Amino acid sequence: MVDYSVWDHIEVSDDEDETHPNIDTASLFRWRHQARVERMEQFQKEKEELDKGCRECKRKLAECQKKMKELEVADPGSGKGELEKLQAEAQQLRNEERSWENKLEELRKKEKNMPWNVDTLSKDGFSKSVFNVKPEEKEETEEQKEKKHKTFVERYEKQIKHFGMLRRWDDSQKYLSDNPHLVCEETANYLVIWCIDLEVEE
Repeated sequence: MVDYSVWDHIEVSDDEDETHPNIDTASLFRWRHQARVERMEQFQKEKEELDKGCRECKRKLAECQKKMKELEVADPGSGKGELEKLQAEAQQLRNEERSWENKLEELRKKEKNMPWNVDTLSKDGFSKSVFNVKPEEKEETEEQKEKKHKTFVERYEKQIKHFGMLRRWDDSQKYLSDNPHLVCEETANYLVIWCIDLEVEE
């Protein structure tokens, strides 16, 4: 069964049911939003400080335990006083670590019970920006155009003539769909020249 109770407490800055006759509505919405943003920033700052404190405590405890092991291996007998000191320090750090973790757990519970708002209802699954950059087009010389046309005709002349002989529009459309490389200026130029040649022959 789906639990919809989380939707019962949503914080909305522009809730029109909660306005005041003596306060400008737009200003009221703006103040509410600003207050909510400041609360969220303060909460996030507190969370980061607790995380930092907990990590630092774990680091100190790991260093202390490392020193204890080194001391036990190096000189088990003569370093007894130093070892006891390190053991006491390690115990104190363990207590501090538990304290930090308890504070973090309380903060997580507090965060879970906080009302949702427009900034926490959803988050971006991904973010992607695409820039369409038009490539620089170099103008072809007449010689290059002529060479390009000649090469194209030598390669596809048979297909172009077949297309030119088709009478029905549907057949022409299907043929171009099957041979999209023919949809270009070279094909059009060849067909025009071919039509002129046929007209001259008649």
